[in-house]
Amino acid sequence: MKKLFYFLYSVFFHLFRVFPIKENRVVLLSPHNANFKDSLMYVKQEFAKRGDFSFVEISSRELDGIPSAIKFFTIKAFLLATAKYIFLNDTFMPMAKLNFSEKAVIVQLWHGQGVFKKFVMDTDLDPGVRKIAQKCADKYTYVVVSSKQVLPLCAGAFGVEKEKCLPFGQPASDALFKNTKTHFYDTFPELRGRKTILYAPTFRDDARADKQIFENFDIEKFNRELGADYALLIRLHPQVHTSVPENGFINATDYDDVNELIRECDILITDYSSICMDFSMLKKPMLFFAYDLEKYKEDRDLYFDYESYVPGKVVKTTDEIISAIRKGDFDEEKNAAFREFNFDYYDGRSSARLADFLLNKEV
Repeated sequence: MKKLFYFLYSVFFHLFRVFPIKENRVVLLSPHNANFKDSLMYVKQEFAKRGDFSFVEISSRELDGIPSAIKFFTIKAFLLATAKYIFLNDTFMPMAKLNFSEKAVIVQLWHGQGVFKKFVMDTDLDPGVRKIAQKCADKYTYVVVSSKQVLPLCAGAFGVEKEKCLPFGQPASDALFKNTKTHFYDTFPELRGRKTILYAPTFRDDARADKQIFENFDIEKFNRELGADYALLIRLHPQVHTSVPENGFINATDYDDVNELIRECDILITDYSSICMDFSMLKKPMLFFAYDLEKYKEDRDLYFDYESYVPGKVVKTTDEIISAIRKGDFDEEKNAAFREFNFDYYDGRSSARLADFLLNKEV
């Protein structure tokens, strides 16, 4: 079915390639996440400041309905085929069969920054999928990475030459450094004046293992010991397949802007989630609740030794979490080394650097 989908999409795309490139057309391509509130949004905002650009949003979620699917294969394929600038935040597999104009500039922004878990070409991909992913990577004009230090690893993971990597910083990180008004306290008025802890676990490759997340994190005990001083928020990764307890915390899973949560929450508890990158940029304390570390390492390859690399203290029980928070023991010296390796900029200008380079060939 997927091969047929890729073939049909390429047929429509190449029919439309006879039309000229529109110099002011910018396509924002989000193969999976359709809310466009990540780096794609910040690139769009920056380009909008620079000229009269026309923006097109494309997501494979448009395939969920017949009318939108028809539009995806026709109108959206036409707009993609005639766009000058194409930004994407993930691998768009149909791209393997698409022959873009030499004038098109295709920029992979990705949906995370720094290096933590191995990704794309550094993972154990099926040979057929690997071949398609590499053909997609061959279309990229540039790939944006977060620092010069991670550039070699990212080039290998994306399957591109080092010269294609731009160490300008992730555009989405700009939100962390802008003093813009949020609707956090309008949504959660009960949190005004309170210290907050965000628990943000990621998914496991075995969906059955997701159910162990709340078997290991004792919310009742956490609140009994720390509830007088801290409010607990929980945000689950979209791919976590488990139900959540009924009470004892604020469910922020559906909050529409994760950057606002990062800016407003005081402490992060996570496990293997790349959300730690953003907390690290803001020099905020973190705990890494890795109760299933050995199993996770069997399923997912990491670039470095987990316990020495993560930017915070590693804990494996609820009691250890409570103790670390009471003592303020977050191993924050690890955070400094982590930041130095993963980030070059902390100025909220990553989108501007990218736009300067693409539009003016200057930084």
